[in-house]
Amino acid sequence: MLVDYHIHALGHDHFRHAEEDTPRFLQTALERGIAEVGFADHDRYHELYDFVFLRSLQPRFPRVKIRIGVEVDFHPGEEARWSRFLAGYPLDYAIGSVHDLGDWTFDHPNNVRGYDRWDPDELYRAYFLTVQAAVRSRLFSLIGHLDLIKVFGHRSRAPAVALAEETLRLLADHDQCIEINTNGWHKPVGEVYPSREILRRCFELNIPITLSSDAHEPGAVGRDVARAAELAREVGYRRIATFEEKKRRLVEL
Repeated sequence: MLVDYHIHALGHDHFRHAEEDTPRFLQTALERGIAEVGFADHDRYHELYDFVFLRSLQPRFPRVKIRIGVEVDFHPGEEARWSRFLAGYPLDYAIGSVHDLGDWTFDHPNNVRGYDRWDPDELYRAYFLTVQAAVRSRLFSLIGHLDLIKVFGHRSRAPAVALAEETLRLLADHDQCIEINTNGWHKPVGEVYPSREILRRCFELNIPITLSSDAHEPGAVGRDVARAAELAREVGYRRIATFEEKKRRLVEL
């Protein structure tokens, strides 16, 4: 079974939850054999959310289950605010993602020079410490693009899987799900999130997974999700997570 739980129907404020835009995302899902889609727009666009409209599309697309989530741009110290925010919406799930270290948005192409200010290993350690704070918050159904810090191809000297070990053990201890996010294959790094090595360690630690494209436009829905499912099988996974009303269920791949 193929799912795509990381779809931005608002894009980066380029689309709307509206008749002229959202059905195109679902049509692509149908064409790519995606059985469940999760609309998870960025929290900063919350004033544009239209949950009633998104739910109204289900009868028109009976072959695709529609789930509704949100992607939170996590910052340590804001847990209480995010707890209130998430409680205020009728969500099936929430993604916790780290895009910033302090005031540096490290995954924006305009900010690539910021990498030059860091020792590579210390950068990875700082990133994974922030991910750990997101896990400890227990606010999220899954953690997004687990090793996003590599997005522009900046690698640590030590193996990334070793630098991530404490984070992976924490994910396991908290029974926290991650995603195989195919968008990394289309970024400068040219590698899925997380890497095969990290994903293999996740399997060894019994960390559950789901599948996602991180689509910001209709044509990207389900992109490479079948490839991600094959990667999951190669590593050893046989089940993936789905979400409904903030409950997780594992289904056969």
